[in-house]
Amino acid sequence: MSDAKVNKTYVRPDNTAVLTCPACGSQRTITIDSVNEHKSTLRVKCGCENVFTVNLEFRKRIRKRTHLRGTYVNHSQNEKRGNIIVTNVSISGLEFTSVDVATFKVDDELTLEFTLDDEHRSEIRKEAVVTGVRSKSVGCEFPGAGEYAYDGALGFYIRS
Repeated sequence: MSDAKVNKTYVRPDNTAVLTCPACGSQRTITIDSVNEHKSTLRVKCGCENVFTVNLEFRKRIRKRTHLRGTYVNHSQNEKRGNIIVTNVSISGLEFTSVDVATFKVDDELTLEFTLDDEHRSEIRKEAVVTGVRSKSVGCEFPGAGEYAYDGALGFYIRS
């Protein structure tokens, strides 16, 4: 029997991933070296005869899709200010859109403020560095973000 839902599993730093059968719950650890590292989707047949699809996620941090309004201050461009929409966020960075996308440069230093859509409407303020500028979005990294960052409101939000 083929399962229509596609499961996601994260590839660990040691290049392993745990596959969990959605039908029987049994788990199997695979080494990603044995799989083409560029292949992100696997079809797996479990011992219970269930066939299911797994998407491999190679990101080092969990990334959550969002649509959060916020603002930026670009310290590298004379304190230029504007509005953003945060489209995804992780503990180590985020991606946003803005009408000002074309004005950003890699290595620009920003202060970003946005409000989570959690029950507390948590306000987040992060220092960030631009790591990539695309035609419609800007990617940023939070300098010094580490595992401790999962302890705050943003960490709780990402894991929920």
